[in-house]
Amino acid sequence: MESRQVWLGLTVVAWAALAVAQPVAEVTGLYRKEGAELAVLQGDKETLLHYGAGFPQGQSVGTCECPLVLQRKESATRWALKSTDSEDTWTLRLEPEQLVLEDGSPQCCGAGWPGREVLPRKGVTPLRGCKVTAPRAYFHDSDAKNTQRKAFVVAGDAVQVYVPPLEPDLVPARFAGAKSATVGLLRRDQLDCKAQGSGAGASAPAPVEVKSLVGRWVQVQRKGKGYVIDQPCSAENPSFSLQVSGVLDVEYGQEGEQLKVTGSKPGRAGAYTLEVTGPSGSRETLEWTVADAKRNIVQLKGGTGFFRGGTLFVREEKKSGIPVRAEKCDEFE
Repeated sequence: MESRQVWLGLTVVAWAALAVAQPVAEVTGLYRKEGAELAVLQGDKETLLHYGAGFPQGQSVGTCECPLVLQRKESATRWALKSTDSEDTWTLRLEPEQLVLEDGSPQCCGAGWPGREVLPRKGVTPLRGCKVTAPRAYFHDSDAKNTQRKAFVVAGDAVQVYVPPLEPDLVPARFAGAKSATVGLLRRDQLDCKAQGSGAGASAPAPVEVKSLVGRWVQVQRKGKGYVIDQPCSAENPSFSLQVSGVLDVEYGQEGEQLKVTGSKPGRAGAYTLEVTGPSGSRETLEWTVADAKRNIVQLKGGTGFFRGGTLFVREEKKSGIPVRAEKCDEFE
């Protein structure tokens, strides 16, 4: 009986060792949901990530733009991460259907961030495909000095890259060799890249058509059967300006930000579905509908920030027929 117990014990230990030795499933790719995205570049010696998101913060929108690096794998399904440009510490949980990102000190997101992001694994898209153009493009570390390594790729090599919306000089890149995958930072000007998330044979995206929406739009409020423009004392009335290029400058009252319309799909009777990208790379979908064609009033609705409840706007040149409701202000303000 004793020898049988010893044999069973050795079997359990052997199975436990085998379970620990199982390699972690490949998770390189771009994971997206409304208002957030997470890029993962998994390598044999280093793994880099980039998290971008927008979240409600009062009347405006808070943003996260967080370059991260894997510190250690606490288990096959739990990774300890650290921000590369702050003291933030993070945890990434690799669940079968989703990736869950949590942190303990959200310095890169600021106050008000909910502290947790869940991104579906279904529908993950490939990273940007790039060709190396320099005779030698050296990998750099993600430390404070971006120290150059000995490892390099050569002209013509194919690499996977994540390029943040505000393109830095060095971008996270991954080279998949025959036996191993190298991850680090490469110089952006030494790469010729396709659109983010496109495959090797993907065609360039169609230009965004927003000409009929271009102009400055001012927020209005419903009042009975009509509308009114609020004039607060301590802030400007919210508004936005849309340019032909797709640049969307939003003024929330006391704060503002610049967004980019990266996709548009026309609907019926002046309606549009707009894909809007924030400075962190987060994407949201907004529904543009005509609320009152006679008065040139439209509604923007969607996303997780300012427009989530449905906000009404009028073209600035058409606002003269709408009364102004001025807030009573203290004479010393």
